[in-house]
Amino acid sequence: MASQISCYTAALFSSTILAFSAPAFAVQDEQDDLPVYLEADTLIDIATGEGYIARGNVRVQQGDRLLIADELEYRPEENRVIARGNVEIHGQGEYPQYADQFELDNGMSTGIATGFATMMENNGRMAAATAARSADGSIRLDRAYYTACPLCENGEEEPTWRIRAREVVQDAEDQMIYYKDAQLEFLGVPVLYAPTFAHPDPSSERRSGFLFPGVGASSRLGFNYQQPYLWAISPHQDLVIAPRYMSNVNPLVYAEYRKRFWSGSMAFEGSFTREYEIDSDGERFGEEEDRWHVFGGGRFRITEDWRWGFSVQRASDELHLRRYDFSEIDQDRGAPLSPDTRRLLSQIYVEHRSRNAFGTLISASYQSLRSQADDEVLPDLLPVLEYRQVINAPDGWGRVNLGLSGTVLEREVGSDYQRLSSTIDWRTRWVGPAGIIAEPFAHGRVDAYAYSDIPDGNGGTYEDGFDRQVGLAGVEFSWPFMRSGEQSDIILEPVLSGVIATDDPVANRIINEDSLSIDLDETLLFQSVRAPGFDLWENGQRITAGVRATAYFGDDNMVRGFVGRSERLDGEAVFGGASGLATDSSDYVFSGEIDWGSFGAEFQTRLDSEDMDIDRLSFSASYENGRFEGNVRYTDISDDDSPRGPQREVIAGVSYQLTERWQLIGNVTQDLDLNTSRRLQAGFQYRDDCTQMEIVYERQDLGIERLGPSDSIQFRISLFTLGSVAPD
Repeated sequence: MASQISCYTAALFSSTILAFSAPAFAVQDEQDDLPVYLEADTLIDIATGEGYIARGNVRVQQGDRLLIADELEYRPEENRVIARGNVEIHGQGEYPQYADQFELDNGMSTGIATGFATMMENNGRMAAATAARSADGSIRLDRAYYTACPLCENGEEEPTWRIRAREVVQDAEDQMIYYKDAQLEFLGVPVLYAPTFAHPDPSSERRSGFLFPGVGASSRLGFNYQQPYLWAISPHQDLVIAPRYMSNVNPLVYAEYRKRFWSGSMAFEGSFTREYEIDSDGERFGEEEDRWHVFGGGRFRITEDWRWGFSVQRASDELHLRRYDFSEIDQDRGAPLSPDTRRLLSQIYVEHRSRNAFGTLISASYQSLRSQADDEVLPDLLPVLEYRQVINAPDGWGRVNLGLSGTVLEREVGSDYQRLSSTIDWRTRWVGPAGIIAEPFAHGRVDAYAYSDIPDGNGGTYEDGFDRQVGLAGVEFSWPFMRSGEQSDIILEPVLSGVIATDDPVANRIINEDSLSIDLDETLLFQSVRAPGFDLWENGQRITAGVRATAYFGDDNMVRGFVGRSERLDGEAVFGGASGLATDSSDYVFSGEIDWGSFGAEFQTRLDSEDMDIDRLSFSASYENGRFEGNVRYTDISDDDSPRGPQREVIAGVSYQLTERWQLIGNVTQDLDLNTSRRLQAGFQYRDDCTQMEIVYERQDLGIERLGPSDSIQFRISLFTLGSVAPD
């Protein structure tokens, strides 16, 4: 009898029907040959040859698989094995399965379960009144539902959401799941209904099909609905096509394409429509034109140390992306160059990385998204070369860095530029008596320049070419002091640096291309070469002094501060008025940081060395407790020499936990000079174990006259394990 029960119980295990996972469909595996152990309070012989019944705390174990039930009935003449009462099956797949009753018949190839339930991936839960498996492995669930929400033990509270269906069929042959009379419920209330729909079995490979839609509404575009469709072209490439309907303007088509190769991958996205310009109210003006954008790129391995790649960023006009609510910032695709604010950058590159060397060769072109900008004066990089090699010097003598840099800039309008530079840089660190730290350094460089199409002031142009040799040497001293106490530990570190640099005899012949913007801060103050590029050379002698102080209180609290400035003893000013280094005495640089429990703050500021006016100030702070979170960032650029003039801006965000699941959220970007909100968001957020929902009002006013301000209401709904409905 035991061997017969073992045979049929093994069949029950291996045919356990009904979870949506491939392991549950296996008819035979390595465990089927293992012995089966049966435990029960009683074992009853129904009649001679007609079967047996095991009752009370029934446990059937075969390898890692375990069946628990109140009763197990075996009828060999009818080919039936029935498990009844609080049935649990463990070890048949990743998750256990539950039922009021499991029954197998017809040669153990078909089966049925009543009161069936199972866990699935990502905390998904599936249940059905009945579940049946046919001989071909297909499964049918009657009166079924699926949810990722926890279920109330007393059964009185409804889950946040679930999908109900009158019938669910999982076709084993075509690996599809079909639904009849399906509806989506929120808190037990039906909100969406579909008489039929289908999607691929989770155990199958990727399939083509519709994705979750995007929904939104704004004063500019009106109500908009975007329906993506995924075309799984092959196992290694796919295409998403997402037409977008907008009530105020013509439809737009958005698409994404991805492809993997053995050596890398590439991806593209883009949009297209034909439309007039539109203002903040959706009113058309101007001319009807093709309007589009393309973002994309790829990265590929050549050898272990070599890569090549490309990126593409282009738009039909400077306002297309903002007009249709696309981001002007492409995703990070690993390209070496990043575009400036409101510029698009297309590039192709080769890159080498090893333990002690790094090099890139890049060709690139820009497109400006600023109004009234002329792309013809923007340079094309044809190409840019950078190579660095690190050589370890003998013990105690630090490292030597060798560099090679070259740049070719060509314009349709303006001067063309060529430069080739070779660099050697050395720095080491010595610790002397009483803890004094000395860091000597030296830098040498040879530059070769060639220009063409330089305006001569009389309507003509000329060419120029020359080379220069520059170098510097210096040393930085620091002497950290530490005092430990019962309540705090304090570190005080005075820093003093001196630099002697050669003159630049050809400074008046150099056209500055790569050092146009410089902003003095704590890090830059002590740099040996403070120009960000090669064209400007800071000659003469200078000294820089500062002091850092850090205090630690307990395990988690810290206060840090810095003050410093530099003094030019000899040489000429080469940096612009907004740099903080335009005069012999640099601006005073202050910075600090506080990390104190739930509160944190950072600030950086520059004070004019003559009148102590604030030239630049950046301050940020954050605070959080159990229910409230807030952050604020204030920026003040008061320097009259700034290219964009004085700027004052505040960016703030808050969230307040109204209840365990509801949260109030808000964000604002305020232009203090014009007293206007550039961006304002306010709304509510709901979150539980299976759902996240946001209802947000947003107003944008970017100060672009042709675009105007825009008001919108955004709905974002994420049903965990299923997907999201959100604006594009």
